[in-house]
Amino acid sequence: MTDMGEQWRIRVLGDLAVERDGTPVDPPGGLAGAVLVVLALRLRYGVREQDVMAWVRDGAGRPAIASEGAVAQHFTTLRQVGLPVPKRTKGRPYTVGRQAVRVDAEEFIAGVGRLRDLPGPPGPAELAPLIGLWHGDPRLCHPQVDPDRWKGVFAGRDRLLKVLGDAEPELLDQLDGLEGFLDFFPGDRLCDPVRERLRAGERRRILVVEDQMADVIERALEGFGFSCLTVRSLEEWWQLQRSREAEVRQLAGALVDLHLTPGLDDRWGLEVVEWLARHTEVPASVMTMAPPSGDLYDNTLVQRARYRLVGIIHKGPPPVDLTVIRTAAEALVSEDPKCRRRRAETWLEWAALRADEKLDAGGSGRNAGLQRCRQAADRVRATLRNGTVEEAEGQMRAFLQQYPG
Repeated sequence: MTDMGEQWRIRVLGDLAVERDGTPVDPPGGLAGAVLVVLALRLRYGVREQDVMAWVRDGAGRPAIASEGAVAQHFTTLRQVGLPVPKRTKGRPYTVGRQAVRVDAEEFIAGVGRLRDLPGPPGPAELAPLIGLWHGDPRLCHPQVDPDRWKGVFAGRDRLLKVLGDAEPELLDQLDGLEGFLDFFPGDRLCDPVRERLRAGERRRILVVEDQMADVIERALEGFGFSCLTVRSLEEWWQLQRSREAEVRQLAGALVDLHLTPGLDDRWGLEVVEWLARHTEVPASVMTMAPPSGDLYDNTLVQRARYRLVGIIHKGPPPVDLTVIRTAAEALVSEDPKCRRRRAETWLEWAALRADEKLDAGGSGRNAGLQRCRQAADRVRATLRNGTVEEAEGQMRAFLQQYPG
């Protein structure tokens, strides 16, 4: 007889998995496994023989169990595994010991229901456990179970997707398993708003390298809807680059202070943007307090090309000009055509300068390869001025493939 003090956990939101007192148990396979899934989905009510025969299917979608005797044999198999499935009284449904069994599908439906009772929007503490219950699309993982058996689970999933689609990107960034959860449902359009919110968060996550005014700039940018990864010295930057390089590569942009010491006599920020240019596709701008106010476009073209800078920004003497900072950050991530042209121009001039220096190593300036490179760059510049932004970006990418910098 089963020890009802044992605690069982049955996972059906993905491949079937069974645990007894926290220890994995090999789940039954074949039709017995499908019977267990059907029973788990009916944890509160149990199932009748007719239910099992109707809901367990073969590969063609037809009933796979033809008799009540066959049903009884599958429940015997479940008992042999040790599951708390009591023998039933004739005419009563088959059940499983509710006090001894937890099922992830029931936990999920109940958890989604509790979201409605919260005093405010749910946070990671409420959402992450719900996402973590899923380890696959159960409709695909359990093809022998009637698809209609999942209606309650997917109604809950759809309510969860609505909550996630309304959440701020910063909240979604804190849900580590969210992208994997969405990947279980490729092509499901109900997931698209959440995917878009995730992409919005990625598009607005930027690196801030600043020593003295880091907190002011970080608070301001987060108030403008950005997410900041902030470092306050060159040493912190190199530590970040070594330990979290993959994260750095995924950033949408970087705002880097030119001077990273109080004396303002260093140019260490250039080491940061040079590394970003050589090793990532992250667009960057340099901030400084020294030059006249505004974006120093005309006077800094060579420096911008050498370090692949979208801009060199005067952030103002203290207090920081937060309007300038916000404009600079938007230029790194915005889908506005003007900003996209500016970033494409940045890539082109960086690659053209590096290609020019390589091809003109002898200093003659007359070799045929150098002339072809300069002519190709001029054609892209003309498209940047007169073509559509899509044409300009396409030609810029083609130039980069030929002259990768």
